[in-house]
Amino acid sequence: MSSLTGEQLARIEENRKKALERRALRAKIEANRQKALQIQAARIKDQHVPLSAFKVQSPSSSSPSSSSLKEQIIDIPKETIVTSPPIKKVKHWVNKETPITFKQSVAFTPSKNIVSGHCQIISKEHFVVEVNYHKVMIDIFKKIKSANYDSTSKNWKFNVRDHDELLKELRVLKGEVVISGIPRKILDLFLKPPVDFRKQDIDISAIDSHLLNRLMPFQREGILFGIARKGRCLIADDMGLGKTIQALGIAHYYQNDWPLIVVCPTSVRFHWLEAIHDWLPSVQPHTINVMTSGRDFDASAKIIITSYNLVSRHVQILNRIAFGIVIVDESHFLKTHSSARSKAVCGLLKNCRRVILLSGTPALSRPCELFTQLNAIDPSTFPHFREYGIRYCSGKQTNMGFWDYNGCSNMKELHLVLQQSVMIRRLKSEVISQLPSKLRQMILLKLDDISSNEDIKDFERALQNKRLKGMERRGTLLQYYAVSGKCKLPVIIDYLNDQLESGKKFIIFAHHKVVIDNICETISKKNVDFIRIDGSTTSLCRKQMCEKFQLNEKCLVAVLSITAANAGITLTAAQLVIFAELFWNPGILTQAEDRAHRIGQKDCVLVQYLVSPGTADDHLWPLIQSKLEVLNKAGLSKDSFQTCATSTVVCKRTDQKSITDFFGALEDDDEDDILLKALDSLV
Repeated sequence: MSSLTGEQLARIEENRKKALERRALRAKIEANRQKALQIQAARIKDQHVPLSAFKVQSPSSSSPSSSSLKEQIIDIPKETIVTSPPIKKVKHWVNKETPITFKQSVAFTPSKNIVSGHCQIISKEHFVVEVNYHKVMIDIFKKIKSANYDSTSKNWKFNVRDHDELLKELRVLKGEVVISGIPRKILDLFLKPPVDFRKQDIDISAIDSHLLNRLMPFQREGILFGIARKGRCLIADDMGLGKTIQALGIAHYYQNDWPLIVVCPTSVRFHWLEAIHDWLPSVQPHTINVMTSGRDFDASAKIIITSYNLVSRHVQILNRIAFGIVIVDESHFLKTHSSARSKAVCGLLKNCRRVILLSGTPALSRPCELFTQLNAIDPSTFPHFREYGIRYCSGKQTNMGFWDYNGCSNMKELHLVLQQSVMIRRLKSEVISQLPSKLRQMILLKLDDISSNEDIKDFERALQNKRLKGMERRGTLLQYYAVSGKCKLPVIIDYLNDQLESGKKFIIFAHHKVVIDNICETISKKNVDFIRIDGSTTSLCRKQMCEKFQLNEKCLVAVLSITAANAGITLTAAQLVIFAELFWNPGILTQAEDRAHRIGQKDCVLVQYLVSPGTADDHLWPLIQSKLEVLNKAGLSKDSFQTCATSTVVCKRTDQKSITDFFGALEDDDEDDILLKALDSLV
């Protein structure tokens, strides 16, 4: 038997009836709307239709829901319809609860006898008219000086300067041809003289010389582009091309506008801190504030580094400072303009004079995800989402009155508009001649509670004991290495989640089973397809998994064991290799890197090492550097970790021991084998 009371059942039945009445009302509204559109089409065809016909009758007053109705005025969209007479406002009845207003766009379905089309920009100088055949219209096209017929696309092409003249000439075909023109703000972008930032005389000598002297040519161009755009730009370079460096260069050029705020994913806040220390040594360390909570806020800081989540939670605190420049890293996190995260961050952006957005994938899947970023940089060109959505997201109104912006339209024009207004994007393949075949980065991931971890403290004290020598010392370091892997898991998972947002293929290496298991669990929760190769994977399964990763576009991640999968496999489908954990033997690491950096790889490979200060990484990182340096001097290796983007050892302590204090001089391979076995025993 039901546990509901009679009163509750009656209320449910009443609500059901009201829902059915609202559904019937919406169907009636839609029928009235279609009738209004038919009358409008008839009026265009026959000018004698009385204007009173455009009045859509409201539902009967006896309708149960008539008391909840509201009369609203719907404006026919103000597109450039060159052949139709002025369109009157159409009255329409809608429910008060309807979440959509129809002010700007009621879809117009022309009569079969009317030829309709639209204009689209296809280059910086030209646009095309996509329209069906009409003899008189073609004769008008031919009168335009720049007219040119493309037999391949079967469209007529014109110079953008002839746009207004063409639409003016087509007015004689009222009632026969309807051509929607290019929006005025978009057209104006291409009517202005082209700005070549490469030829502009921009003095960038004010930027920190340490950064300037290390720039690659394309990175210098990126800084010039940002300055030519008055510090308001989207740097959308491919991963590994130095978006961080370019953003810091632009920000330092405008240092008189500081304070500067950097908004980034949680996992890379301290990576930004290290990047500032490395690239802008002229900035005093005490003027930089890294926010890990609201209590860390320092209003006197020149640079504040915070995360998206902290901006959402502490936007009122941050608004106390009049930031002049904002850098938003991984700006595709703002893809949903209605989310709390986007609203909070965009609130900061509106008050900033310079806005620098960074993202290798600014639109992950649909052009609607770009709007929030574009509006933040240039609100004059992209003022309203609906106008943008109709033109570039194939915006359509559903039968229920809601709008669907999940499509795409006029993509070639959108790409040109972005290039002409706010975006610079270079792929690795375009600047490959300026890049080494392999780039290394050390990504600094700081653990929040490392100082209170008793296991970490015990191992640090043990390693500082000078009486601990030989294999006993080595064993202590190896145990420390195992504990560090578990301690690093939270920041590894945070960084992994950020990478999964990009939707690009990558390889992630780890050593300890607990770390590999957690990585796989995280990827599974995201419903991302991946492969896993460790010591238990058979030779046949290895081959099948490698083929899956290489050939299946939906398989995005390869989770590999450093010792079990560092050789014998080819995974050139990825250009990003991440090491969640370090390893004492640099030869093993370089072999692992080369799973992607092999014959058949046509792109530059980016290798990222996730390093956490205060753990065993403090000892392993300099060990790796030292061993490679010895091998390079002997001519046995051409690799060098000293060329990493942030190659200096972070958080270097005065009590930190040298390599020889831990391992002594490794004279033969026997000792290496002993250490390798010891490490494997800890997996």
